[in-house]
Amino acid sequence: MRKIMQRQPEKWQGRHLLKCTHALNSVSEIRYLMYCDIIKQMPDGRLKIKVYGERHRSADGEKIRYVDAGKVASAKDYNVEKELKGR
Repeated sequence: MRKIMQRQPEKWQGRHLLKCTHALNSVSEIRYLMYCDIIKQMPDGRLKIKVYGERHRSADGEKIRYVDAGKVASAKDYNVEKELKGR
């Protein structure tokens, strides 16, 4: 099971999530999801993405990252939908 920040970033397009793992030590880890948008696919197969937030603690801020395509999942795979403003 992967954690996800319940509050969604306003700029998130609602389509993709980045699968992440934070190793605490040699036997313990935290698996979590981060909101992301794909910017483009690179010639080597990696994806250029915009990631929102900081680990599973916050949805504030954004960064550009280059990641293997297998690290990005459809939000639908985790039953995560974009919340409409005003709900």
